[in-house]
Amino acid sequence: MAAAEDADGQLRHAAALVNGDIGATSMRFTPATLAAIRGLGNAPATRAIPAGLPTELLREVLVVYGDLASRTGAFGGVRVYGSSGRELPTGGQDAKEVLRGLHNGAPAAARFNADLAAVHTLAQQTPPVNIAPPDSRAAAELALRLDSINKRNSCSDDFGGWAPSTLEPVIWQPSTDQHFSHYAGTISGIRFQADYTAGHGWEIIIYAC
Repeated sequence: MAAAEDADGQLRHAAALVNGDIGATSMRFTPATLAAIRGLGNAPATRAIPAGLPTELLREVLVVYGDLASRTGAFGGVRVYGSSGRELPTGGQDAKEVLRGLHNGAPAAARFNADLAAVHTLAQQTPPVNIAPPDSRAAAELALRLDSINKRNSCSDDFGGWAPSTLEPVIWQPSTDQHFSHYAGTISGIRFQADYTAGHGWEIIIYAC
């Protein structure tokens, strides 16, 4: 949870800088603002999530992670249209795209504290968890779910806004690998493959974008 709180602090700092750069008739993003956005990332929060959590705790944890990913993706419009530092008239299409992305991240920012508190409460009520090993299918599933959330918030021009409150359905194909270092299947009906390399972890490919 500390990693999630740190990410929240970075996102709030970046949002404050962005809001300060938006005027009544135009917006221009300063080097400090752009540097703060480039520095955003949820890798520490990803590493802090253990594999093998009970289903409901996993769902709650991924709700929080989805909040972070949605808010991070919401700055995509600034990255795409504002990174040059040029002035964007607020009535122009580029500025509208920036504002659309920022609007996408607002609901997740508003509910983040409540979602994080829900994880804390449930974690206190949950018996000790046996953490799954890094080469397990549970670890592959966690990596898959995180990758899906990231991609839905960043690999298109939607710019954030996707923070699911339920677990996406995952269907696993029967594995022919006796060492179980390769899996394939679908997540929300979209094909994926997962390959494990010792020392590196699971590499996920979702055939969506």
